[in-house]
Amino acid sequence: MNYSFRKKNKIVKYVVIHYTGMKSLKLAYKKLSDKKSNVSIHYLISRNGTIFNLLCPKYKAWHAGVSKWKNNTFINDYSIGIELENKGHDFGYSNYSRKQYDSLKKLIYFLKINFFILDKDIIFHSDISPNRKIDPGEKFFIERIGINRFNNKKMKNKYTIDEMLNLYGFHKSYIKGHKKFCIKSVKRSLNYKKINAYQSKKFLKDFYNLLFN
Repeated sequence: MNYSFRKKNKIVKYVVIHYTGMKSLKLAYKKLSDKKSNVSIHYLISRNGTIFNLLCPKYKAWHAGVSKWKNNTFINDYSIGIELENKGHDFGYSNYSRKQYDSLKKLIYFLKINFFILDKDIIFHSDISPNRKIDPGEKFFIERIGINRFNNKKMKNKYTIDEMLNLYGFHKSYIKGHKKFCIKSVKRSLNYKKINAYQSKKFLKDFYNLLFN
């Protein structure tokens, strides 16, 4: 099987958004539904907005790989995975379609209601594995599905970059060894066209506004 049973003490608390990163929907569907493969996903959304339910959320899909978010590791244990059809950066990265956003918005609403998932826990593959993954990428605009991931309360006037990365969701221990990847992940969330680890004044301001909107 390309999935496993979710342990009773592992409660679903996250939704992880990916892109397929393959040349066609047909190839992605075949790989994700192949019981002999080492990957799987709960939902796949095509460019025309069709939602494929490939695995019941009560099972643990193998979609996140080696991952960490906040105090949790191996995010497969705690998450529902959604793949969006997109060829990705290797085969021709493109804008997501309006129909994809519409279907994703409906699906996210369903999952939020049924699994008590909060906006702040709708996350990206690039968030939980920033040293390995870059999807769904800088062309994914989460505001188009009505999600506000951040509404942090200001506790002081100034924050260091490490403090802001921690407020974003990266664990302190992870930031120490992967800061540049964490910064790149944030830039993708901010929809920057140029993705690098440079901490410009504009980036720091945009990041601050993202966290405390």
